[in-house]
This record gives sequence, C-alpha cells and structure tokens, in this order.
Amino acid sequence: MKLTELITSMSIVGLLTTYTVPVSLRIIANAKVTGALLQLHQTSKQSRYDAIVNYGQVRSVAIFAGEKPAIAVCLDGVCGKPVPLPEGIVIKSTFRGIDAKVAGKAGADRATLISWSSETNAGIGGSFGQHGSITFSHPWSLKKFCLVRGGAFGNEGEYVIRKDKECK
Repeated sequence: MKLTELITSMSIVGLLTTYTVPVSLRIIANAKVTGALLQLHQTSKQSRYDAIVNYGQVRSVAIFAGEKPAIAVCLDGVCGKPVPLPEGIVIKSTFRGIDAKVAGKAGADRATLISWSSETNAGIGGSFGQHGSITFSHPWSLKKFCLVRGGAFGNEGEYVIRKDKECK
C-alpha cells in the first residue's frame, strides 16, 4: 500500500468517525430519554389507577434524582424498591420533595413525590399540593419531556406529557 492510499483511507475513516460518533451518542441519548418517558408514564398511570380502585388508600410515585435516578411506587408513605432509570437522565422537579409538605421544598433535589388520592374534594385522583411539573432530559440530547399536573387541569389528578419546547 502506498503512502498516499494510506493517508487517504485514514482521512476518510477520520471524517466518518467525526460525524458518526456524535450522531450515535445523540441516538443513544434519545433512546434513554424515551425509555424514561415510558417508565414514568406507565408507573404514574398504574399508581393513579391503583389509587382509584383501592378506595381509601393513597398511591404515590417517588422519583429519585442524582447520580442514580430511579422510580418507586409508594403506598401509605412506604416506598418500594426503586427501579433505576436509564443512566445519565437529568431530573428537574417543581413537585414537593419526599420529606416536605410544600411543593419544591426540602428534598426535591433528592426525590420528588407525586401522589394520587381515592377521594378528595376535587374528585377521584386529586391530591393536595400536587400542581407542578417534572422534566427529564439527557446532556447528550436536545430531546426532553415533562409530566405536568394541575394548572389548567385543576386538582383532578389528570396529567399530561409534554415534549421538547412545550416543557416550560
């Protein structure tokens, strides 16, 4: 192999690597964000359903932030084993912290608690102090999503999943 052929092939490999590595990382990050979205959505939907069916019991979802993000289902203040989210997920929340009575206070950086109640003045599924949003993102991706509860929906326990620029 001649020197010019070697330099040409190395240049082509270098250019391909320059473009494929960042694109691959973004695809992986998008998959992680989508996986976290599905996990949060299914856990929230199931715990809200359990709160409605199991009359009188409060079901909650605890979302742990930090180095190892995770989700756990809680019943009467006792949380089960946290199920890990994909690595690298960044969580920002305005819901109340796991050891607080007021939204956005005391422990919201460690864990956030989203609760549903069987019977409230607002109707089935509502819970006191549960207006807010939780945003999931990944540093390698522009993609993000948020679970928003309250606001225009009132305190009925309804929530909506918003994506990308709709998260505010």
